Amino acid sequence: MRDRGRTKRILKAATDNWFSRGYLALCAGLLVWVAADTLLVEHADASLAAVWPLLATAPTSFLAMAAGPSAPLLFLGLLAVAAYFNATLLGLLVRSLRQRSSQV
Repeated sequence: MRDRGRTKRILKAATDNWFSRGYLALCAGLLVWVAADTLLVEHADASLAAVWPLLATAPTSFLAMAAGPSAPLLFLGLLAVAAYFNATLLGLLVRSLRQRSSQV
């Protein structure tokens, strides 16, 4: 039981502060833009739209590069997971800094 509470607390860190929520909103907007560009716009040449969410979710998103452009939905899903992971780390950092400043 105690382990479930700790896991839930860690995962909640992705949405319990403004920094993490703003980061997730930015990443979601970028992913929607890339999905629209991929599915709705015809390009004679390759589009570099996917570079922006890849850079926004780095370094975790480099794992998504293994999927590559051959599976665009898998690529977008992996970028979403990378964004959530980074938001969780950002939330834990903000939580740690708040605790440290309240102890001083």
